[in-house]
Amino acid sequence: MRNPTPLALAALLLGTPVSAQVAVSPTAQSEPAPSITGGVLQDVALWVSPGAPSSSLFLTAYNSPNSGLVTFGLGGEQLDAELADGAMLAVAVRDGFPLSGVQQTLVVTASINFNGLAAYTVDPDRADRVMRIGAAGFLTGTEFSAVALYQNEDSGRFYVFAGTSTGVLQQYELDGDTGRVTATLVRTLTTTGPIAGLAVDEASDSLFVTQQGQGLWRYPAAADADVTGQQLSIQGSGELSANVGRVALYRARNGEGYILVADTGADAFAVYERRARTLVGSFRLADADGGVIRANDPVALAVTASSLGTAYPDGLFVGSDAFSNPQRFLYARWPAVAEAFDPALRIDTRFDSDGGTDGGLGDGGGSGGPGPAPGPGNRPDESGCSCASASVPATAAFALLALVRVGRRRRD
Repeated sequence: MRNPTPLALAALLLGTPVSAQVAVSPTAQSEPAPSITGGVLQDVALWVSPGAPSSSLFLTAYNSPNSGLVTFGLGGEQLDAELADGAMLAVAVRDGFPLSGVQQTLVVTASINFNGLAAYTVDPDRADRVMRIGAAGFLTGTEFSAVALYQNEDSGRFYVFAGTSTGVLQQYELDGDTGRVTATLVRTLTTTGPIAGLAVDEASDSLFVTQQGQGLWRYPAAADADVTGQQLSIQGSGELSANVGRVALYRARNGEGYILVADTGADAFAVYERRARTLVGSFRLADADGGVIRANDPVALAVTASSLGTAYPDGLFVGSDAFSNPQRFLYARWPAVAEAFDPALRIDTRFDSDGGTDGGLGDGGGSGGPGPAPGPGNRPDESGCSCASASVPATAAFALLALVRVGRRRRD
C-alpha cells in the first residue's frame, strides 16, 4: 500500500475531500508532414477499427487551409489530408450509418470553407481512407465550433449535435437513404455560453457539453427530451479553470468509466465519474516528475477503453499540445493514466480492474468509478504520479505547510 501523499494526508486530517492532480508521461506523438503548417489543432476523433484494431485512425481538425482534416495512424504517422476542403473546426466519427442502404463509418466535420457541416466515409482498406460524401457541405449557413454523432438505441435513428462559439446548440436528424447526407433540425437546446466540446453517452442517453465560462453540463440526448441541461461543474469553482476545451468518454463495461475534459487554462485534463458525474481529479501530460508540461493549453483529446493491438493493449489517451509547431497530439497508454491516481482508475481490459469477473472489452470510450488501489507493481515512480498543491483551511497549519513545501519543490 502506498504511503499517503501530503495532499491525501491533509484531506484525512481535515475530513475534507481533496481531488488529486497527477502527471503522466506520454510515450509518442503525432508527426504531421512538412506540408501541414500553421493553424490550431482544434479537435481529435478516434475511430477504433472493429476488425483490425492496429488499423485504427485519428481524425484531426486544424483551422488552417494548409491542414484541415488530417488523418494519423496509431504510430503517429500522417496518412491522409483533405487539403482541398480547407480549414476545419471540429470532427466526430461513428460506425453504422446507413448510406444508400449500406452501413458506413460516418465522419462529420465543422468546415469553414463550407460554412457548416461536411460528411465523409472512412475505410482503412481504401487507398484514400477518408472520402467526402457529396460535392460540398450538407448543412450550410452556420459556422459550428463543435460536433458529436449520436444513434438512438431504441429507434436506430442517427443525429448530429452541433454547437457554435456564440452559444447555439442544435440537434439534427441525419438521413443517408439517397446516397447523400441530409439534416433536419429537431430541437435547439438552452445554453449559457459558447460551446467548446460535445460527447454523447448512449448508455445513459446523455449529451455532455463543455461551455466556456460555464463548465461541464449534461443534457438528455433523445430528440423529444427536455431542452434544458444540468450543470455538473462550474468553471472557477476549483474543478475547472476559466478556459475549457473538448470532452470525451472512457467507456467501460456496465455503464462505468469516465468523462474527461480538456482543461485548457490549467494545462490539464479533468476526470469525472461517468455514472456519478463527480470529479475524481485531473492529470497533466508531463515529464515523470511533473516539471516540464508536454501538453500545453490542451484543447483536443480522445480516449478509448478498447484494446488497440500490441501497441496499446489496454487502451489509449491522447491530448493536444498548443506549443508545438506544427501542433501535435501526444499519446499516453491508458494504464499510465489510470495508475497515476490513488486509488487507481478503472482499466477496462483487465479482469481485476474493478474486482469483477465479467471480462470483455469496453465500447471504445467510457467512464466510471475508481478501481481498487494499485498493487505493489504500480508505484508512483512507474506511473509518473506527481500530486499538486491544493488549498486547505488554516486550522491545519501543519498540513498546509506540507502542501506548500511539496508545491515549492515541484516548481523548483
